[in-house]
Amino acid sequence: MMGGVRDEDATSPAFRSPGALLGYIVLGLIGLLAVIALARLHSAVRVTSTGKAWLALGMAQLVVAARLGFSEAPTAHPDHTVRLTPALSGSGTSTLPGEQVVPPGRIPRLRPPSPKKLNRKVDMRRYPTGVSSLLSVCALAGVCASAPADALETCQPITLVKNIAPGPASSIPDLQVQTPAVLGKTVFFTAKDGTTGLELWRSRGKEGDTALVKDIFPGSKDSEPRFLTVVGNTLFFIADDGAHGAELWKSDGTAEGTVLVRDIRPGTEGSGATSLTAMGNTLFFIADNGVNGLELWKSDGSEAGTELVADIVPGPVGAGLGSLTVMRDTLFFAADGGPQETELWRSDGSKAGTERVAIVRVIESDPGEETLQGLKAVGDRLYFFAGSAYKKRWDLWKSDGTGPGTVRVTPLALSAADYAMGPDSVTQVGELIYFRAGADGSLWRSDGTDKGTSLIKPSADARFLTNLNGTLVFTAWDEASGFELWRSDGTVAGTVLIEDLRPGSDSSAPSWLTVVDGKLLFSAETTESGRELWSSDGTLEGTAMLQDAVPGPGSLSPSLLTPVGPRVFFLAGDTSAADASATGAEPWVLNDCTPPTITCPSELTAEARSESGTTVTYPAATGYDNKPEPLVFSYSHAAGDNFPLGSTQVTAMATDESGNGAQCTFTVKVRDTQPPSVICPQDHEVWRTTRYGATVDYPRATATDTVSPPALTYEPPPGSDFIVGITPVVVTATDAAGNTSRCTFRVGVSRQYARGGCGCGAASASEFAGGLLLSSLALLGARRRKSGTRRDG
Repeated sequence: MMGGVRDEDATSPAFRSPGALLGYIVLGLIGLLAVIALARLHSAVRVTSTGKAWLALGMAQLVVAARLGFSEAPTAHPDHTVRLTPALSGSGTSTLPGEQVVPPGRIPRLRPPSPKKLNRKVDMRRYPTGVSSLLSVCALAGVCASAPADALETCQPITLVKNIAPGPASSIPDLQVQTPAVLGKTVFFTAKDGTTGLELWRSRGKEGDTALVKDIFPGSKDSEPRFLTVVGNTLFFIADDGAHGAELWKSDGTAEGTVLVRDIRPGTEGSGATSLTAMGNTLFFIADNGVNGLELWKSDGSEAGTELVADIVPGPVGAGLGSLTVMRDTLFFAADGGPQETELWRSDGSKAGTERVAIVRVIESDPGEETLQGLKAVGDRLYFFAGSAYKKRWDLWKSDGTGPGTVRVTPLALSAADYAMGPDSVTQVGELIYFRAGADGSLWRSDGTDKGTSLIKPSADARFLTNLNGTLVFTAWDEASGFELWRSDGTVAGTVLIEDLRPGSDSSAPSWLTVVDGKLLFSAETTESGRELWSSDGTLEGTAMLQDAVPGPGSLSPSLLTPVGPRVFFLAGDTSAADASATGAEPWVLNDCTPPTITCPSELTAEARSESGTTVTYPAATGYDNKPEPLVFSYSHAAGDNFPLGSTQVTAMATDESGNGAQCTFTVKVRDTQPPSVICPQDHEVWRTTRYGATVDYPRATATDTVSPPALTYEPPPGSDFIVGITPVVVTATDAAGNTSRCTFRVGVSRQYARGGCGCGAASASEFAGGLLLSSLALLGARRRKSGTRRDG
């Protein structure tokens, strides 16, 4: 039922007294007897169809009387209205003040719901009218459909994965938050449970599969895993076990498979490894072994395969590496390759294949002050910024990976105050790149040319630049609306506010913009609902809060949104509760509660091949889901099974990875349209036994059918009286489906009586022909003698 059934007169339970109940039942019985008497008078003692209707009315009166005896006292609770409505993730269904939502398949009961069933309790009070009365009527009519047991389990859009550090304390300290990493359908993150320190954890989105991977620094001290990076089927990260300092580790998600890769800088100081970057099945990173300074390293996950790639600047000083970026299976990075030089380098992972691409000169008078930053691969082109905050100069550059192809796009005209913060956040949308530059975060665009590079929103403090289906969506500030959600098509006129979620100059401050299934998910704050999860398609109409997970002005405060399989993992905390239910920053998930769609094949008709029907192979059902994982289809009757004669309804079910299901039905008809095969006996001839013919019991025909034994009929039937001459006999074979086939044979009766005069024997064909010949010769002789006598006379 897509619409809701709503009752505005919800009341609290208060049963009548036993005496009142008995009185109502007695009244009901008296009414029933009176109605039966009227029915008998109306139908003249016989219980006709009209009498049955009177009887049903009497039974209804009895039920109503009993219902009144059980109904509740009219103690109104107007603030606890129940609305039956589908619980759809991200739907536009709104809840009026004081209303609570009852998901489909749940029937209000006399007992309160278990807290385990719903995150928020639902008031399931019974009503003297409305839903309860409708249930009584449907029970009386015998048309109530029982919901399956699993329909009582409702998908909750937003759920706490696990309260790792029970109580208001956070398992994920704010200053030590690391971006989660996804390996397959498992998310890895860092947390502390109050017993161990900050360590590596894993989860697949449910409490039962959320666990500590390994206590790397045993006890309550932190190993503080950082820079979680997936390469192939391995998670790499930097951690300190208390004995080796911060070094490179790897994990396959098990305690046994979580090990130190190599102690790059022996001792407790650590190698200071950073900038972990995956290229194919190789990890590149920057580390200091205590001899060569901060240089480029690589690892295949083994100790022997973890090695220095090249000592670009020999000695302990290091090459000042940064901005590691992969383009076309080549690693590009910035380096100080020589005295007072800023250079673009590339590497294929070998020492010989690690070389300078180009020297980047912006400040000719003092190149030592230059910095190269923000490398971003966009297709077959590399963009980056070069300049100096000290010299107040920043330029946009691009490169095709070669020296001649590394050129300046344009100088960025910034105010003197803007140069302290270099440009960053290069984001590709279609043929354009967008970036922010200056202390006030002005929004720029470029097509890779000088003329095509321009400022489109000054002093916007633009953040979270995101490509949403070919449109730039971002958070920006202006005086009228504060920090809100914006979009841009690359023009000044086309850079507009999507919605002022918190009207006025107060900011909703949208953050953690993440595209999931073609929609933008983000965190935003309103006065009424606090900071919660929102969704947008880039339009005003398509922007809405997903769920007020912490009702009222309290906040869930989601952050670090990370898609994992069909779910979205994020960190959040509900600190609004004053009791033990309050939680600090913990892992939560946005579940996929959207069922798939399914389309069944058309009705299928097959020909029976035996009495039991036939095997039928039908086309598969098709389906669509909002998630990329393939649907699992199941059928009440499998293709290739034997289907009996008649119509069989097949139910097809499509189930997505989250367990959401949809079903459809189609019909397989097995019919018998093939006529039976019938073989008639040979023509049958007999002697005449009576004046007009003979009674003939001729041989029977034979018939076969692939599905059912056919019935034979004869016209004329055996044992009938046949007149002299030839009579055709039509044999009809009819199977159980009504299919018929016919054959014909002839019964001949001779004009002559049977030999011996009895006429009771039937002659064979040869005997009959011989007798007929002799009779003809005798007749001919008699005629000649008669003719001769006349001539003699």
